[in-house]
Amino acid sequence: MRRGWAALVAVALVASACSGGDAADTGDAVSPDTGFLGGAASRSVLPTVDGRRAYLDEAPGWADGADPDDPGVFVPEWDQGQIDVGNGSDDGSWVHDDLRASALALSTGDELVVMVAIDVYMVFAVDAGEIERRARALLPADVADTARIIISATHVHEGPDTAFSVNDDWYGLMADETAGAIADAVDALEPAELTTAQGEHGFGQADARDPLILDPTVNVLSVRSTETDDTIATVVQWASHPETTLGWAPPVDLAEACAAKGWTGDDCTADGRYFTADYPGVLRTRLQEQVGGEVLYLNGAIGSQIGPGDADVWATEGAAPVDGPSVAPAGAEPVDGAADFRDQNFARTTAIGDELVKRVQALLVDADAADPLEPTLSWDEQSFYTRLTNIGFRVLLADGDLGWQDPPGYTCTGRPFSDDTCTDDGGDVEDDPILTPLVDSQIRVGDVLQTRLVFVDVGGVGFLFMPGELPPELVVGLPDDFSASTPYYDEPDLHASGDDYAIPGALLDLVPTEQTFTVGLGGDELGYWVPINEVRLKCLDIALPPEVGYSCRQLFDEGLLLTPDAVAGPVCREMLDDPEAADLPTGDARTALEAVCRYGQALGRELGEPDGHYEETNSAGWDLVDDTWAAAEQLFSS
Repeated sequence: MRRGWAALVAVALVASACSGGDAADTGDAVSPDTGFLGGAASRSVLPTVDGRRAYLDEAPGWADGADPDDPGVFVPEWDQGQIDVGNGSDDGSWVHDDLRASALALSTGDELVVMVAIDVYMVFAVDAGEIERRARALLPADVADTARIIISATHVHEGPDTAFSVNDDWYGLMADETAGAIADAVDALEPAELTTAQGEHGFGQADARDPLILDPTVNVLSVRSTETDDTIATVVQWASHPETTLGWAPPVDLAEACAAKGWTGDDCTADGRYFTADYPGVLRTRLQEQVGGEVLYLNGAIGSQIGPGDADVWATEGAAPVDGPSVAPAGAEPVDGAADFRDQNFARTTAIGDELVKRVQALLVDADAADPLEPTLSWDEQSFYTRLTNIGFRVLLADGDLGWQDPPGYTCTGRPFSDDTCTDDGGDVEDDPILTPLVDSQIRVGDVLQTRLVFVDVGGVGFLFMPGELPPELVVGLPDDFSASTPYYDEPDLHASGDDYAIPGALLDLVPTEQTFTVGLGGDELGYWVPINEVRLKCLDIALPPEVGYSCRQLFDEGLLLTPDAVAGPVCREMLDDPEAADLPTGDARTALEAVCRYGQALGRELGEPDGHYEETNSAGWDLVDDTWAAAEQLFSS
């Protein structure tokens, strides 16, 4: 029988008193005598029609035998108006399967932690803060202020846009549904037993940018009721972009849909106009059928570019999961409806999800045989400031086109940045000498953002929530045999390679737990983390002040650019951090080079990045790797 949180806490405290235990003050960690409580819930975050989601009854979902080319049920109009697709196209109009906000509440003693995973593109920290505020208004008064809540995005690329083209009415609906799921999970708390397991999985996972390094780790947490033995929740953490059908146009008859929407010519397409949870949706559907309970998928170190795009995916057989990298073996056949192992359709998505399910099933057997976790729970976090070197983000902030709420920006003096040296810019904007006349937009005055690392220890198992898309090597470290040759580089001439590719260390070497769930887009999303020696920023003549008389070619000829169209990241950093350095240019050359550093990320995004360096254009700043490492060292110094 499920019970409310307050009643269970009272029962636990009485039991502790009867056993003679004293309620000792142990800081953030809590006495194991009280036992774990667990509760989970989920709600759909899809838009509505007439206040409902009855259209889901017609959605194909992940049923066996579903048409692999079917984008789903066509919905011509939403209650919330036009809703664009995150990293897709405008006017999302099909629903293939459900998108959900899933919440897991864990409690012991006085500690209550709620982890949330939402099937959306990304959730910025300021937007997560508003969702959290709405959730606290629904929680019991005795925990409303003290509950710890962390909100992550699964990073599905085929959900409603939560980043750059946000429908505020839908986002408000999503926030309320997520807040409701959090409250439902807390209300469902009951005595629980937690077990974990860890393995590796590579099917449908590949790296698309040098150096080619993966983190194939799969972490599984099983939360079961001690009263009924039913599964309350299963948490799965793996690392791969949910973008299996990104850029794919389903080959179906669109005449009726295009007539209803007024789409003509090349605009008559379903490419990027359908909502799907991608392979995390397959995982959830199958696990709920097999073991019950809620399913939370937490993505991992997916930066630079971990995903299914360069992976072979084939029709597999048998109950055992495929071992090894995602390279089709001799005799393999493509999935249903696919012409080859890279062909996109929903059968490819299903195959990736089904193989992950097989791996998780095997790990759940291991978890069932494992000793239950000791009921201790602690939360630690470390906030840090980092430079917003990507001026394109400052344009978006000034225009109100980044996320849902208005993120704070900061102006800082002196290094390191801290609360003492950084001041909120109050939302102020200003003209930029190049971008304002070029794109008719101002920029945000603040050129620094604040974010955080969060570490939750659940019975000796860690959950490290990281605020974006970190490369696997920053999490697990470089391989022992790492070098500038294959298998780690396809195009070493385009990248810092071998000893020139430097990271400050591996985050997992700092954490105190033997098993750690490493969660990307955990509480925030600042884009890609690119080590400074690997950063290249685009040089475009259009961004160079005409009065200096320099071109990109001249800068390269004078040895100031790394390639004819790119400056090296360390040069830009040095000009900001050590402007008097003897090796830096002076006069007009310096002015021209500063312009390359100022505009290179943003203009590269719009006009073409240096070959092999797309990720820099979608990174908040070139200091992310080093600032995150410094924050992690602070976080785990004790």
